[in-house]
Amino acid sequence: MKQHCRWLILSMACLLLLGACKGGDSKKGQLQLYFAPIELKGGASLMSETSDLQCETATVSEAMEALLAGPRSEHLNRLIPSGVELLDYAEKSGCVTVNLSERYGGLSDVRLTIANYSIVLTLCQLPDVECVRIAVDGVPVTEEALRPNDLMQSGGPAALEED
Repeated sequence: MKQHCRWLILSMACLLLLGACKGGDSKKGQLQLYFAPIELKGGASLMSETSDLQCETATVSEAMEALLAGPRSEHLNRLIPSGVELLDYAEKSGCVTVNLSERYGGLSDVRLTIANYSIVLTLCQLPDVECVRIAVDGVPVTEEALRPNDLMQSGGPAALEED
């Protein structure tokens, strides 16, 4: 189980480097939304899909609505259960707290971790968003704020092939 978690975190770290708007990739400017690949390629647990939103002008609400709507690509699966809604959000000192509806509370273990980081990687592309806290009906899901750099603590990036 520990080995699986290491590979999961390593894969997510790779995606952070390849997909984030602030990273200067070829899709710079467009917000990347993070979903699960239908087929795991190279152990990747998250893959990004380019949205119609611009990183510099998108709001937290717009980014979350796009993420909650699910992927457009047939090669990706939603991580967040259908029917989850953004109830509200608050921003304070570079940290955004998103308050989601109760269906999000049904996630657990690795699935919850991956869903949490799909939100973190998506929202931390927005200006002035450095970390994310996630709550369900006002109750925190995590004790600490989540940051994209937290993914980097377990090792370097792995290669990820694109279709």
